[in-house]
Amino acid sequence: MKKLFLFALCTFSASSFALTPQIETASNSDSFISFRTANDTIYCSGDIPDLNPKVECVTKIKGKPILPRPKDCELEWGELFSVGATGKASLVCASDTPAVPDSQILKDGETIKGKGWQCTASGDSVTCSNQEKHGFKISQAKQKLF
Repeated sequence: MKKLFLFALCTFSASSFALTPQIETASNSDSFISFRTANDTIYCSGDIPDLNPKVECVTKIKGKPILPRPKDCELEWGELFSVGATGKASLVCASDTPAVPDSQILKDGETIKGKGWQCTASGDSVTCSNQEKHGFKISQAKQKLF
């Protein structure tokens, strides 16, 4: 009994000193994550059932896309970013976007974690990365793949 109490006390103490607010997500196979920035300029969806674990975010960019449109892309280009649990981040040629109007708000400084990826809101931008340190940072004014 004493060991259990000590473990619970240590767990509580460690979690109370977290520097970055964390939003934990469900770990079951049907967990779909949808979030947006407080200013409604970036919308993201992650871990969509029946797809590989990933997160996709969309924003209405100001200016030209960071990469030229592929010749075979006849759909929307330059506003949808994606990163999976593994591999590099990319721009996506798509006809639909992950904008879910009633999704939860990811507040400034908060981090949300999915299956092998995480996203953090900072000011007017969102940075998403996977365990291999690949990802993207986007805002309406500037976008970056890393």
